[in-house]
Amino acid sequence: MLTEQHFFKEYVNRLTERWSMSKLELLFACFLVFSFLTGVQAHLMPSVYPLTKSITDGLLLVVCGPLLWFIYQRHQDTRFWWWWGITYLSTFFIEVLGVATGGIFGEYSYGPTMWVQWLNVPLVIALNWTLLILAMHQVAAYIAPKSSLLTALFTGVLIMGYDYFIEPVAIALDYWTWEAVDIPLQNYLAWGVIAFLFSWPLSYLKITYRHPLLIIYGVAQLVFFLLLQALFI
Repeated sequence: MLTEQHFFKEYVNRLTERWSMSKLELLFACFLVFSFLTGVQAHLMPSVYPLTKSITDGLLLVVCGPLLWFIYQRHQDTRFWWWWGITYLSTFFIEVLGVATGGIFGEYSYGPTMWVQWLNVPLVIALNWTLLILAMHQVAAYIAPKSSLLTALFTGVLIMGYDYFIEPVAIALDYWTWEAVDIPLQNYLAWGVIAFLFSWPLSYLKITYRHPLLIIYGVAQLVFFLLLQALFI
């Protein structure tokens, strides 16, 4: 028993060193992966599927809120909160304008799955987009580390690709629906431009935000949608 405990402790210590995370952050990383993987299973179980749909907002908040806190605690850069607040409010009201006019992304509307809404837009949707922009910007910074402009451009491209894989499952889960049969190309282009505009200040102003948890969050959520696309729809 002591040998097994010692082995487990050593394994945890190695993981925290390799990922540059504290034990609390590593625990949260496991929670992230567990949440998305069990979310896939919950969507496939008819007995719990209605409950799963009804608590989507709460689950996203439970995941995203601590993630923002971990990011800030690591760097203590107060500009991060300014960036996040401006980006959250801006993307939210861009969504409001998009739903009301159909002129930004195309004609679409949000369903009742994410039920905490204001002006016909879920409050958590912009929260998720801000974290995805951060995650994709962190990946893009590895691709183009010396140019804030190129990093922002790659961020926009990555967000468009990410949204491409999200869309079929989000529609099937009634997160949102499109008036057209096919998803408008302008939707992807619009999100690419939005991600470019709001990610550029991260590099240009050298706002410190990078965290391994962001990559884990982005990958775990993408795997969630890919698995549901393969198994659910």
